[in-house]
Amino acid sequence: MAVDSLPIPLTWILLAILPVLFYIYAVRPLQLFKKMGVPGPTPWPIIGNLLDHMKDGVWNIESQVKRRKKYGSVYGMYGGGLTAIFITDPEMLQDIFVKKFHSFTNRQPKDIHLRVKPVGRMLTQLVDEDWKNVRSTISPAFSGGKLKQMAGAMNSCAGLLVENIGKFADTGESFEVKELTGAFTMDVITRTAFGTQIDSQKNPDDPFVVYARRLIDRPISIFALMFMFFPSLLVPCWRGSSTTFFYSVFDQLMELRQAEGQERVDFLQLMMNAHKEHDETGEAKSHGHKQPLTKDDVVANGILFFIAGYETTATTMAFTLYNLALNQGKQDKLRQEITQVMADREFVDNEDVHKMPYLEMCISETLRMYSPAAMTTRASSEEVKLKWLTIPKDMLVAAPILAIHYDPERWPEPYKFIPERFTKEEKEKRGPYDWMPFGAGPRNCIGMRLALFELKLGLARLLMKYRVMTAPDTDIPLKMKKFKKFPIPENGIRLKVELVDSVTY
Repeated sequence: MAVDSLPIPLTWILLAILPVLFYIYAVRPLQLFKKMGVPGPTPWPIIGNLLDHMKDGVWNIESQVKRRKKYGSVYGMYGGGLTAIFITDPEMLQDIFVKKFHSFTNRQPKDIHLRVKPVGRMLTQLVDEDWKNVRSTISPAFSGGKLKQMAGAMNSCAGLLVENIGKFADTGESFEVKELTGAFTMDVITRTAFGTQIDSQKNPDDPFVVYARRLIDRPISIFALMFMFFPSLLVPCWRGSSTTFFYSVFDQLMELRQAEGQERVDFLQLMMNAHKEHDETGEAKSHGHKQPLTKDDVVANGILFFIAGYETTATTMAFTLYNLALNQGKQDKLRQEITQVMADREFVDNEDVHKMPYLEMCISETLRMYSPAAMTTRASSEEVKLKWLTIPKDMLVAAPILAIHYDPERWPEPYKFIPERFTKEEKEKRGPYDWMPFGAGPRNCIGMRLALFELKLGLARLLMKYRVMTAPDTDIPLKMKKFKKFPIPENGIRLKVELVDSVTY
């Protein structure tokens, strides 16, 4: 045989080739950042910086602050298909999110975005023109006019929140704040966005509550971490039992409305109106230059806004109450503002909250300290020059939000709760990319206005009647679960309340 006639055994040849292949595929790619002049932690062959990520977790202030301090405003980390450059430089961030947005439209490289339906049809997953079409169709649901129409439902839910918290005022017992704020925000999102009422504040075992918690509380698994580094090999199927449940629910809601023949003013109706229509031949009709939404678009984004609207707003509300409990003087100042605006009224509308600047300052400072997202990402669709740095095509670029929010040069004494950072004068001194809890640019959080209105309304209703205080079992400071996608304290947030009338302030 030809192999037998070789002067050198085939095994020796293979052994000689293996180191070359190992260098080409496992070592040479790790020289990329060095050639670009980008510092960063030393990577391992094949796995890159996977061990660093597994140690640091996801929502971890200390790790982000430490990396920025050690490597500067630009550094790189390796991880298979998700190799990323982390940037906190304000000028570069402005290019990424606004000036050169056309080169950074997508949140991840197109070849690794999820295509599993319906999850792959969420706004957070869509790319290019597909994203623009769905975003422009959904945006009107969050207009000022729509927010005004939601005030009645929000006040009804806030009334239940005040009633439930009042039970603890009577007993003097401490309570887990997130359980109550989470029930409030879940009731709000189901009523205002989907026109259905679940009353999770009185029924915590409602299937909506159970399945929402399953999706949100799902830990960051080893498989999910591996997907971050080998996405092309490990595209996971995200449509589990929890997603299937919501698919069924939205399917039923859509069929019920079609049978009733009556339109409502909410997020679901807006998407249904933009849903795919068919003419007599069965062909899909287009609406102008836009492509009509498919059923998967409607269901996927219904799930997205339900989960996002529930968790992030509930968490921010709980952290705001925690900050106010630790800072009684600031709570008194805020209550005085609310009382002056509301007088003897309870119903809070959109115009009322615009007259409460200190309330907005307290929420903004809480969002700085406990941003719902640890970072936000974009992917380059072409080679892009940012100051001295050239970003190659298909490179993931990340803005580490926690590092920015705890940068002492931007925010002196960053670990302190100082709402006055957000006075008009102070905001004018800072750049637009020093505060990014909702992201930035055209692809920022679409539900920002709704979330802020809900937060202000709920807090105003609560603080009109009750003073929030720390309890013997309140953790000070809070210790966070670093392997969660959202900021979640290890032992929760336990507070107690008193009737304002029983307290002199």
